[in-house]
Amino acid sequence: MYNFILYGSYLVFPFLFFLIFLFLKKKKLFLKNKFLLIILILFFLLSLLFIYSRFVERNLIFIKTTKINVGFNAKLVVVGDMHLGIYKDEKFLTKVVKKINNIKNVDAVLIPGDFTYHPNKDLNKLFSPLKNIKVPVYAVLGNHDSKKLGSLIQNQLQKTLENNNVIFLHNTSSIIENKNIKILGLGDKWANEDDISKINNFLSEDNLIVLTHNPDTSIFYENSIPDLTIAGHTHGGQIRIPFIYKKKIPCIYDFNQGLYELIPHHVSIQSTKNIVFTQNHYGKVFVTAGIGETGLPMRLLIPPTIEILNLK
Repeated sequence: MYNFILYGSYLVFPFLFFLIFLFLKKKKLFLKNKFLLIILILFFLLSLLFIYSRFVERNLIFIKTTKINVGFNAKLVVVGDMHLGIYKDEKFLTKVVKKINNIKNVDAVLIPGDFTYHPNKDLNKLFSPLKNIKVPVYAVLGNHDSKKLGSLIQNQLQKTLENNNVIFLHNTSSIIENKNIKILGLGDKWANEDDISKINNFLSEDNLIVLTHNPDTSIFYENSIPDLTIAGHTHGGQIRIPFIYKKKIPCIYDFNQGLYELIPHHVSIQSTKNIVFTQNHYGKVFVTAGIGETGLPMRLLIPPTIEILNLK
């Protein structure tokens, strides 16, 4: 099925040429019949939009910088939702790594999960470019990597990441030594592996960043609140059709992409999914739109993005 979607999409090119041929062949008819002309133009424009979304935007790599006030200084790079496998491979990741290495004065790279999407190659080959990143790399797994797809992928992927110099975190923590910043990596929410009680092991004066895949994890924090939570999962909607894409983002809370400062204590919120819940905390949450795709090999109005977080 996925191969059909991937390669069947090339049929848009002969379809586009057919529309051009049809217009040239029946030009007088179309010029006389405005309705037929409008239909033809509409199909032509939709074909161009499809080509851009399928073959152009998803292969771009943007770099975006966000300043966040957290009380300590650091320059972090965030790259999420790679989804290497059937739609993207190590060639794309190599381009991403080159761009990361060209960013100056980076303290660490954080990867909030979803490394795979129906991986059709050896995992070590797919993720071998990660070994070339020049600064420490910290990562957690996402729903496409965890038990939802079977523990075999999870175990293989964990070993692959460690073989490629990635510090793998699963409800465990590490530290960026030169910055005295503690990174707590939580398991995936959909796999019920995000142990938020681990946050209580840290002191209020600790410089604490929580790395997790699903930003919804943050709405269940209870007592201790990290200085910053970094997540992915949403793809920013991936195909941002106005008035529609937000309803397709698989989150309880109204997460999309970018920085969120969640509102304080005991407020009932009705989410975009019509689920009412009580939010009992506050905190800063940054959500990256990521660089990969699922479902369709397309992105529209939300290109693959490497995030630079300047923490102040």
